[in-house]
Amino acid sequence: MLVLALQTQDPNTGSLPARLTGMALRFVARQFCSKPLALRNAQPMVTFTFDDVPASACEVGARILEQHGARGTFYVAGGSCGTANPGGSPRASIDQLRKVWANGHEIGCHTYSHSAIRYISLHELGLELDRNQAALKKINSSIVLRNFAYPYGDMSIRTKRYLETRFDSCRSSHARINTTVADLGALNAWPLQNASLDRAKIAELIAQTVQSRGWLIFHSHDVAEQPSGYGVSPDLLEWAVSTAKRSGCALTTTAEGLELIGGAARKERLAAATS
Repeated sequence: MLVLALQTQDPNTGSLPARLTGMALRFVARQFCSKPLALRNAQPMVTFTFDDVPASACEVGARILEQHGARGTFYVAGGSCGTANPGGSPRASIDQLRKVWANGHEIGCHTYSHSAIRYISLHELGLELDRNQAALKKINSSIVLRNFAYPYGDMSIRTKRYLETRFDSCRSSHARINTTVADLGALNAWPLQNASLDRAKIAELIAQTVQSRGWLIFHSHDVAEQPSGYGVSPDLLEWAVSTAKRSGCALTTTAEGLELIGGAARKERLAAATS
């Protein structure tokens, strides 16, 4: 039980030496672009993603995206489905996730136990991924988790290289726009949170995405009138979605974004070359 507690503890808290070590390892992993892909998308893209998937993300966030003809990516840690987060608000149930998936949204992998993967072995990480895939088969037996998001944004070169072999992409929480060349092992993503962004900053990010014909990925958690520090209010989410759409951005899931920049075609070519 102690090992599990260490695995699921937020690595961005704790002692100063531990935090500095984590920052250094994440920095090195991001600098090592081990799965590059040139962006060949014809128009700028914006993707809205939700981590841990509170019930409000399914009930409110998904509805806002659908009202604009968009779909999002929901990165799920299957072990917490139907439970409450530390603040007491509910996380999505399998039934809620099934509805989201049936409406065309993407379900991604966030490990099973929301593990801080830098602390566990590759064998344990593999078991976490397999267990999450099996748990989320309850949504639909045909579901395949193709894209991953790092719990807590935590990574190392060791875990990054392993995950690149398991998924089409891995999304970090590094606040940058993906331009020119994307690192599919650590896609950049901006936090869409009332605590850190306002309308002016969102407009600036979307304008930069349009100018660079890049790929802007947002990540959030709950969608509530009084969101947590990691969440977004419905009006700010709706404003971000509508602004991106008015600006001429394609609103994509992670999987759709990869197809537009050539990721899926590249994966098929590599598979054919090694078969």
